[in-house]
Amino acid sequence: MTTLRMWHYYQDQQKTWLEDEVRRFEAKHPKTRIALIDVVGDQQAQKLLASVSIGNGPDLLMNNIVVDFPVLRAAGVLKDITEQWESFQDNDQFPEATAWRNEGRVFNLLPYTNLIGMYAHSDALADSGVETVPSTLSELESAMQKVSEKGAFEPLAMAGSPDVEGAWLFAPQLLGLGIDYCNFHGAAVEDAFRRLARWRDKGWLPQATATWSQTDAWQQFMTGRYAFALNGNWNLGNARDSGFAIQTARYPASDGGKSKVYPGGEGIAIGAQTKYPDLAWSFIESAFLSAPGARAVNTVAGSIPVRADVASSDQLAGDADVAPFVEAARHQARWPDNERTADMQRALGEAVSGVISGQLSGDEGASSAVNEIAAARADGGGSC
Repeated sequence: MTTLRMWHYYQDQQKTWLEDEVRRFEAKHPKTRIALIDVVGDQQAQKLLASVSIGNGPDLLMNNIVVDFPVLRAAGVLKDITEQWESFQDNDQFPEATAWRNEGRVFNLLPYTNLIGMYAHSDALADSGVETVPSTLSELESAMQKVSEKGAFEPLAMAGSPDVEGAWLFAPQLLGLGIDYCNFHGAAVEDAFRRLARWRDKGWLPQATATWSQTDAWQQFMTGRYAFALNGNWNLGNARDSGFAIQTARYPASDGGKSKVYPGGEGIAIGAQTKYPDLAWSFIESAFLSAPGARAVNTVAGSIPVRADVASSDQLAGDADVAPFVEAARHQARWPDNERTADMQRALGEAVSGVISGQLSGDEGASSAVNEIAAARADGGGSC
């Protein structure tokens, strides 16, 4: 019997999905056991670094790919899986952003994702004379003005906390214009922060939003008092049980730009110290890259698979509520490969929160974000 140790921090439906995939794999490989080892999410990176230093790293691991990839790769935690990925016969079913590379080599995969989009309260739109869900930020402003003037509903529930969540919800206002953490400066950045200040000043975005997490914002939207919410696909099941009609759409595009968001989700990797790399890769193929695994992660956990044949199926693209998130997954932005990516996100979140709370003007928020992001990027080596 061969045992592969897999470190993960899944809970609830995600853990159920992973356990199902382990059972499916073990049924086909009766001489193999996948031992799932629960690790607290915010402790995992440090524990991985410590395990590798004593030669006891896991065979397989999940990781917070956005934050931890540069550190784990540099420390030798992740096995180079370039050959496995490039010889995988279905890799053309996946977008380029699936494979996380360093100097051209693949170390991590992001085969499914969680993204943010727009939720709209259908009754609120009808009550306010808004005929369609906004597709651009200008259309959103016009709609929020109508909602505000009518007065029966609040315009927008959105996370604005001074951390990565506030940053994640704000960044798409610039991503569609080609501005990300690698080139965060210029007139478009200033315009975006001035727009945020305008939303605050007009009362479209409550000042309390400055401390709201995504969970807080969603709970507010679920009260039925808000016309719009910017939040994630993981809330789709909850939305359908809300008791009021909801429509979904992609994150509103910047004028002159496209709708583009950062992908969230967990990376899957093989531990650099494994003695069973081929068997570990077989499990990745089965659970994370196969069509059955992709369908199951959506059915059980609500995540959005990026495998093209599954994403275009009736299960996903044929579901009007899910389809906008599937489309967003096809046009996702790429995170920087920098050891201070988390610090860059926090810098943006703090500036966003400061503007919403009224502690910063729009111009002050833009200046703070530009300077702090540049400093964090430089501290991480300056690369992206």
